[in-house]
Amino acid sequence: MTIRQLTQRKLLHARSRRQPSTVQDQPSKESGKECALQSQSAQFPIRPDATVLSDSIPLFFIGRNQNGFWVAREAAGRCGGLFLFRWSATRFARRNGLAGSGATMLVEHSIELDLPNHGSRLVELIGTTTDIVRRHAPFVTNLIEAAIAQWRKLDTQISCALAGHRRNREAIENDLLRGEYKLSSKNDDELPMPR
Repeated sequence: MTIRQLTQRKLLHARSRRQPSTVQDQPSKESGKECALQSQSAQFPIRPDATVLSDSIPLFFIGRNQNGFWVAREAAGRCGGLFLFRWSATRFARRNGLAGSGATMLVEHSIELDLPNHGSRLVELIGTTTDIVRRHAPFVTNLIEAAIAQWRKLDTQISCALAGHRRNREAIENDLLRGEYKLSSKNDDELPMPR
């Protein structure tokens, strides 16, 4: 069973007055393969009431986090995971539901996993790396800009040195050889070539 998150403001506002919007620790009889009861206070959608979804059916929220990875989290907060693909998150929800059955709710807004990750370890590593790069991006940007500035300075110095060398060589040719010959070798001790 898949449930889409409601987006109508009046209906959501009326339901939020009846039930708190934070997920509470609720001990339950069903247990998934990797699920263990954890405490949390994250903002997640409200579980549909018993007329829509029985309390005995486990519900998993599936949505994207700020890094764009898929998050699957059990509504009661017993387990959750980070995934690269939506189908992986859905498969996790099916496997950790009671006897392979359960409901999933696709969440439209960004949700973050507030439990230990029982999903893809690679996605967790990529997310951590992304966070580190974002935090250090100004430092890296400044470092790259400083390297580019030093490279331009070095390039200017080399260009000036080469231009000065050419001017000196031309001056030597004009003074010593009176413009009749041109030095064609890098070694100044060789005989000049006629122009």
